[in-house]
Amino acid sequence: MLLTSSPADVAHPAAHSVRQCPAAERPEAAPGLPADTQAVVRSVLRGSSDSSSSQRRLAQDLAWRWVGAKWPRLLAGVTDTQAAQVHVRLPNAELLVQTSANAQTWVLQVAHRERDGARTWRTQAQVARSGAADLLSVLTSCSALHEGPRAVAPPGVLGLWVDRLALDDGGFAVLSQAREVTDHSHLAAFLEHLLSPVRRLPIIALSHQPHSRYYGVDPAGLAEAVRGLAHVACVSPAIVAAVAQRFGPALAPVAGAARVYAPGLSLPLDAATAQALHPLWLDPRPAGHPRNAEPGAFRRSLCRRLCAWSVAGSVPVLQ
Repeated sequence: MLLTSSPADVAHPAAHSVRQCPAAERPEAAPGLPADTQAVVRSVLRGSSDSSSSQRRLAQDLAWRWVGAKWPRLLAGVTDTQAAQVHVRLPNAELLVQTSANAQTWVLQVAHRERDGARTWRTQAQVARSGAADLLSVLTSCSALHEGPRAVAPPGVLGLWVDRLALDDGGFAVLSQAREVTDHSHLAAFLEHLLSPVRRLPIIALSHQPHSRYYGVDPAGLAEAVRGLAHVACVSPAIVAAVAQRFGPALAPVAGAARVYAPGLSLPLDAATAQALHPLWLDPRPAGHPRNAEPGAFRRSLCRRLCAWSVAGSVPVLQ
């Protein structure tokens, strides 16, 4: 279990501690996260059908790279990243990496305390073989959530996986860019993805007025911020009308807002159910607020809500 010592235990720590076990020892898979923490971000992504051992190895290497960039001292004494177990302990950070006995599951766990010691953040990244494809999962949790405000965002390893690996969600690639849905040649694919029974991630549909390109939020910045948690689509007004005709006005995108289509979308839906399951999220800034004031406010609000959704598995109730 990570960072279980009391503050007194870590006030006078031993020297940098690194434990590496050769692959032949094959320890059991890493234990679950402590019960005293609350999950704040969760994502499970599926590799494409042509996933291979090299792709799994790259996923692991990207996780190591993320740790090295964020906590370089944790990797200072690690000489073999392919060891069956690596355990590094510092005063306010800890790393545990384990491979299962059958070598099908690889788990990296990293924990760190905030500077004031108020909270401990833990992230677990897992790469596992599952049938014909790979499953990549990330879970971030935090302790002492009641002690003041916190900034919640997807961990960087999730973005590295999306940017560098071939990942599939309902037959469509998981990307860090927004998809353009601007004409009827795109409409069929957009509707197919919306209605896919195997889609796992929400789709955020943005739109604008006919004589404007104002989406309410920068699509590129949003797509990068929520990569691995949701897809982002930029839907032209003409396509909005087609979606409204197909799904009904209660499920259509709206200019300057974010229509969020949950996985499992099926028709028909009455208006109240449509709004409850596939909500319209509005810019939290008051009406008349200058567009160039706090330009990232809407993006941060959407990202925060998606993080909560990823854990709850349903539409979060957030203000």
